[in-house]
Amino acid sequence: MSLVEIPSRLEHALSKAQRGVIVLAVDGLSSDVAKQSWLAASLSTLSSTVPSTAATAWLTALTGVPADVHRVAGTVYRNGSGLVHAINGTPAIPDLPTVLERHGATVLAREIDLLEGTWAKALLRGCTRLPSPPRHKLTAQAEDPPLLVANVVADVDKALPDARLLWTYVNVDDHVHANGYDESVHEAMLRLDAHASRWAAQGWTVVAHSAHGQVAVDPDPGLVEAWDAIVREECAIPSGGAGRMRWLYPEPGREDAVFDRVATTLGSTATVHHATDLGLPQPEAGPVVAVAASPAFPIADPSKKFEHGGLSRDEVDVPFAVWHNVE
Repeated sequence: MSLVEIPSRLEHALSKAQRGVIVLAVDGLSSDVAKQSWLAASLSTLSSTVPSTAATAWLTALTGVPADVHRVAGTVYRNGSGLVHAINGTPAIPDLPTVLERHGATVLAREIDLLEGTWAKALLRGCTRLPSPPRHKLTAQAEDPPLLVANVVADVDKALPDARLLWTYVNVDDHVHANGYDESVHEAMLRLDAHASRWAAQGWTVVAHSAHGQVAVDPDPGLVEAWDAIVREECAIPSGGAGRMRWLYPEPGREDAVFDRVATTLGSTATVHHATDLGLPQPEAGPVVAVAASPAFPIADPSKKFEHGGLSRDEVDVPFAVWHNVE
């Protein structure tokens, strides 16, 4: 079971809901933390996308189609003759309806509201967007998960009287990248569980899910340099991918040689694949793909303490929770 099921699950919830459905889109939350903190919910596990990253996964979750249909291969990928950053740039994205658009959702987009590229437009097209806090307040909240939840809850409470389907973005991802799943994340998710139970008692069906989890990383500086050397010496354009899954665009005729060089260079820190074997869309994804098998894997941003994008259980397992009125 995967994120492609999210639209049908939300539509089923809407058909049964007494007052309506609240969707908490909790970015970066692991399945294990959800099991420890969403104590009042009915909880199941879905699989994220390949790669397990927000740009790909949230679009799949709202359109119900995989990456080979919506063509957002990862965070950074080939778009035309060069690379595009999926979230900040203007990639070409097919015209795909979302479950939110079909049901006239009200949206608290928060950080997504600050994005001007085509990804955000594709994700939340046709929705009624409520005003989001300014950037500096969103940054402060992302650094303090309990404060984040308090503000999300206040905004949800304010929006509920006029909504039938309310979708809100909950950005745990930034905090986890820097700090991991510390006590503040657990506390915030316990508080979210309590408020979800309160909304359920008021007749709302509350759904929460993530797009991916994260794992601890400790990239080897030597491997970071070695990866950059392969890109510089063997590739037509810079590398793409997402976190713990990265791919290369070898010069014509060099694919097999680059595959072997990457496998030898990264050794036990990675598994190396052909993009088609992972179901990655072509030509968006480079044909040679390295997937992390160790914390030492050379991620693109070595300053991060936790990262995602790979195929490990902790990255791929996605919590899907539902709070019902138990009366």
